[in-house]
Amino acid sequence: MATTSEHSAAAGDLRQFLKELEDENDLLVIKEEVDPAMELAAITRRVYETEEKAPLFENIKGRQGDGLFRVLGAPVGLSRVPGQRLGRIAKSLGLPSTASGKEIIDKINSARGLQPLDPTKVATGPVKEHKLFNDDIDLTTLPTPLLHQHDGGKFIETFGMHIVQTPDGSWTNWSITRAMTHDKRHLVGPIIPKQDIGVIYQMWKDKGQDMPWALCFGVPPAAIMVGGMPIPKGVDEAGFIGALVGKPVDVVKCETNDIRVPANAEIVFEGTVSISETAPEGPMMEYHGHVWPGQSKQCPLFKVNAITYRTDPILPICITGRATEESHTLWALTIAAEVLHLCQSAGLPIQMAWCPFESHAIWYVIQVDRQKLRALKTNMADFCTKLGHVVFGSKPGWYMGKVFLVGEDVDPTNLRDVIWAESTRCEPGTSEFLFDEYGNIPLIPYVGHGVKPERNHKKVVKCCMLPCEFEDEELAWKVGSFRGSYPADVQALVERKWEEYGFQSV
Repeated sequence: MATTSEHSAAAGDLRQFLKELEDENDLLVIKEEVDPAMELAAITRRVYETEEKAPLFENIKGRQGDGLFRVLGAPVGLSRVPGQRLGRIAKSLGLPSTASGKEIIDKINSARGLQPLDPTKVATGPVKEHKLFNDDIDLTTLPTPLLHQHDGGKFIETFGMHIVQTPDGSWTNWSITRAMTHDKRHLVGPIIPKQDIGVIYQMWKDKGQDMPWALCFGVPPAAIMVGGMPIPKGVDEAGFIGALVGKPVDVVKCETNDIRVPANAEIVFEGTVSISETAPEGPMMEYHGHVWPGQSKQCPLFKVNAITYRTDPILPICITGRATEESHTLWALTIAAEVLHLCQSAGLPIQMAWCPFESHAIWYVIQVDRQKLRALKTNMADFCTKLGHVVFGSKPGWYMGKVFLVGEDVDPTNLRDVIWAESTRCEPGTSEFLFDEYGNIPLIPYVGHGVKPERNHKKVVKCCMLPCEFEDEELAWKVGSFRGSYPADVQALVERKWEEYGFQSV
């Protein structure tokens, strides 16, 4: 279990996080003027696809003085710094930049065994340095980037954190969901009924009142990580974050409602979400890498009554689309962590869960502990059926389309391993177990745009293990690879003489 000293390494705010990235040569400050009308987003999109340094845009066309706002692209993108591909994710949680996928998953789940640390209420904070109210607000004048040429508008909210609470104040939810600029005082965005923000929204609707709301940009890195995590309904993310980093989050009261927000956030919008007024929203290029131009939907209006912000504030953005961006490094990864916790809590012999980034948050790989699996005296069909009900019947299971069950010889974080196991051990039909009693998030293209999109689309557990793996202590086969096909002394000889042969060091 992680110690308090390990927790304390997490950056307390976005600016400290950026300083740490800069120290590791993983941040690029761009002072040249860039156009928010797609140039800024195109740069960031190419950063994702080349795994380049995170770009901090300081000179955005249309920005007024040192006011709203600078823009940070690819805040939790992958890195090409040697040995630190997952470095921005790891640093967000207070881990070394060299942390592995398993170490990241373990760090998130370590907070499960710790006492939640409720946020500390403070009188003020950096986010209160500047304030705008009511008619002084004009969202249309902000240098909000146009993220993709086929988007239906300018999505200012792609990596901010919505905060809402139940009418009785017993549950406060921190979450991420997109929002588009509608006019001077309004955003518009989807509120999906099955998501936590939708559950709380319905409570206010039942009460007949618009929902008080805040939207926070540039929150502490661990907060945005947990904001994308499907933790159980009724659990406050703030307390989980405190346990994760070993220190309570400082929160300050909004100017126009009773919601409390991170005191060192970069920017906070606050106001209400209408229970009756809607407007066209979208389309938007989403995390699955598809967009249907011209297809907008009616969504609730978010009225902005106040904006508070730090001096020279920073707006983090996520340019959604083909992997890998924050939907995959943050959202899918935290879903995997929650699934691992759920499986272990249900007594299943699972030791690792992961989402291959290339699957766009739809595939999840679950690895068994074979010794514990054999002790259950089970078989493929019974075990996969039980696993499917545990996983797909859960809150994170709603987002998951396909589960790949693998043995200990397959690294869930290595897509080449997963493809090898699926293609050689998963027999079509026989090793596939379908579930049609659980719903799917409608954003998956084959759900929202597939054959008969109104039906309850199936989910599947694909067993990438042979029947003998459920029974035999030792694997009957040997692997054709450098490690699997040669004696240890031959491996050592080749490794020692590698550069002598004329190859580059590895």
